Parts: sequence; C-alpha cells; structure tokens
Amino acid sequence: MKQCPHCHQQMPEWRAGVKLSSLKARIFDVIKRADYEGVSLETINSICFDGCSSAVNIRNHIRQINDVLVETDLKITGKASGMVGFFHIVTAPQGRKLLGRQP
Repeated sequence: MKQCPHCHQQMPEWRAGVKLSSLKARIFDVIKRADYEGVSLETINSICFDGCSSAVNIRNHIRQINDVLVETDLKITGKASGMVGFFHIVTAPQGRKLLGRQP
C-alpha cells in the first residue's frame, strides 16, 4: 500500500488509466494476470481476501471496478452471464466511454 509521505493517507493506484484503491487494483491485477482463461471467485477470494470474503462481496468489488473502467474500453466479465464463472478482462463495445453507466 502506497501512502502519502506528508499526510500518510492511502494513495490511489492507477490501472488502465483509472484510479483504484489498493484492494481493487489487486483484484484487477489478479484478473488481468489470468488472461482470457479467467479466474474464479474462489481464487480471487483466496489471493485478495485470504479466503474470508463472500462471492457477493467480490462481485460488488468487480462491479465497482467496472464502474470506473467505463471511462476506458475495458470491462471485467464472467464467461457466463450474470457475473458468474471465470472472470477476465475484455475490450468493451465501442462507444462505452461516452455512454457511461445507465441508472
């Protein structure tokens, strides 16, 4: 975790041109490292949360990462619909940057 040398607050980390918290950057890195084969929720839980998180919590973090990634052409998705299966990073449809998240 990087800290500001003056105020000692946690510094955001940059991934794909967007700011992420240390935890979300770690989740992004784990998914990115898995490449197209993807990574399971269980593996993300083991690596990022020492096995102490729920699938719902991990999916919420992934959705929050996707909310920030809307500014880019990247998106985290599962191989099956409904945010299940093995997660990987894909190139989002063109124009996603302009649309943003729908309410």
